Amino acid sequence: MLSSTSSSDARLPHGPWLKVLFGGLLVAAGFAGVLELRLAARHYQPAVADSEDLWASERHRAAELGDRALILVGASRIQLDTDLDVLRRKTGLEPVQLAIDGNSFVPVLQSLADDARVTGTVIVDFAPRAVGEWERSDAASQYAGDYERQRHRFRINAEASEEVLTRWRSQLLRSYADGATPLSSLRKRVLSPQPVPQYLLMRPDRSRLADYRRVPMPDFYYGRVLLALGRPPELEPGSTVAQVESNLHATIAALPTADFDPFRRRLADLDGLVAAIQARGGRVIVVAFPVSGFIRDIDERHYPRARFWDAFARNTQSRTLHFEDDPRLRGFVCPDGSHLDFRDRAAFTSALVDALGLAGTAPDTAAVSAAAR
Repeated sequence: MLSSTSSSDARLPHGPWLKVLFGGLLVAAGFAGVLELRLAARHYQPAVADSEDLWASERHRAAELGDRALILVGASRIQLDTDLDVLRRKTGLEPVQLAIDGNSFVPVLQSLADDARVTGTVIVDFAPRAVGEWERSDAASQYAGDYERQRHRFRINAEASEEVLTRWRSQLLRSYADGATPLSSLRKRVLSPQPVPQYLLMRPDRSRLADYRRVPMPDFYYGRVLLALGRPPELEPGSTVAQVESNLHATIAALPTADFDPFRRRLADLDGLVAAIQARGGRVIVVAFPVSGFIRDIDERHYPRARFWDAFARNTQSRTLHFEDDPRLRGFVCPDGSHLDFRDRAAFTSALVDALGLAGTAPDTAAVSAAAR
């Protein structure tokens, strides 16, 4: 039995623990380094993963910036097509990306309309389906609802700090890109003989870049069209381009037109959101972003412009712009029919700013400060 005066050190096993620890760290660092090099060789880049916390931090900025905010609302088109650096440079405003891929713009616009602190310029990526399906529940309604419940106590806390660290790690290391882990990156991107190419990159400001040279064309484009038609993105083996396109033309020609009545009934509600923002000095601009090829044909079959867009434009006090109406915008081609390649983002964004007359429209902060004094 140990005496009461025996040293507690005598109970501990002895060994070269520091050497073992140092050796383990070297092995981990070596694995991480090799993994990063292999991912780089396969053209993967660091990229953050979108999240509700990241969206909420941008939503908070939209309110805090006041009339200096240029707030982008909508889905993937405005998220992939716009270059925030160009917007910042040409307008003098501070862009805030609130678009959510595949989601309705309505809940986010509602959130902005209900927030008296939002007095900036709002650009909306118009989607007639979102108006007709006003009550649809999706990630946008969840994000906006959670933010509204928590915005009065929105503070930097432990969770926010963890989110910042996670984002920082994803920006620096390829093995964590797009929300991956080192093990999943090793299995799916390094060891896989045919890894899925990383054609989409999410930046910390929530803008996204699409590199369509990294995907097989025209198969990728046809897959996008099939998804828009509500069908699995699979092509018949051995089909020629002519056969595929002939089948798509026939399928699209048979598509029904969406019910206009739900859309019509919500136009007044939509304009109410616009009016709430503009009544306190903000601006709302609604834009129909470019589409091409079969996606354009599908949109026109489901939601004919002459019926849906024109009805909206006649019944809103917001400024409106359809890409087909401006020669600076209608020449842009979407490789997948629905989004621009990242190489065209800067040129398109510059043309959009010019078409909307937003160049140099930032408020004169010095004049405002002088007036306040």
